[in-house]
Amino acid sequence: ARSNVYKPPVDFPDSGLTAGEVVELVLSALRNNDVPSPDYGIEILFGYSSPESQIVEQMETEGLKPSQYRTFLSMSADNMALFEHATAVIDKADFSPDSLKGYFTARLMEEGGSSKNDVSVNFILSTAGTNEDDCWLIDSMLIRPSKLRRRRRR
Repeated sequence: ARSNVYKPPVDFPDSGLTAGEVVELVLSALRNNDVPSPDYGIEILFGYSSPESQIVEQMETEGLKPSQYRTFLSMSADNMALFEHATAVIDKADFSPDSLKGYFTARLMEEGGSSKNDVSVNFILSTAGTNEDDCWLIDSMLIRPSKLRRRRRR
């Protein structure tokens, strides 16, 4: 049985993880953002952000810090699901023909909440190659709020 106690990773990024495991790890880190220290979860997200990502671009050009990114995320209620969800499930996983890009959709669920409040997060990940030391890194993370999905269904 797997314990539900969150243990933050010490070494990251970890080339031993699959693309799906990176998505799960990052979502779990954000859910436990202040374990063991404030914004450590966002530090993990930063560590798994690819050179193609906006995060790395802003780190390099503007010196973006985890606390600033948290403030930015906190400005939108939809983004708060990253920190406040109870569980996350991967709904969809596709890979490019060359296997160097992964396209994942994760669903963030509230504690005992109704599924209409679920928030979807689209991840695009990439890896430089298939060698043992190549890591899966996140190119983009797009939050799709529940309201949009409900509206579309009518």
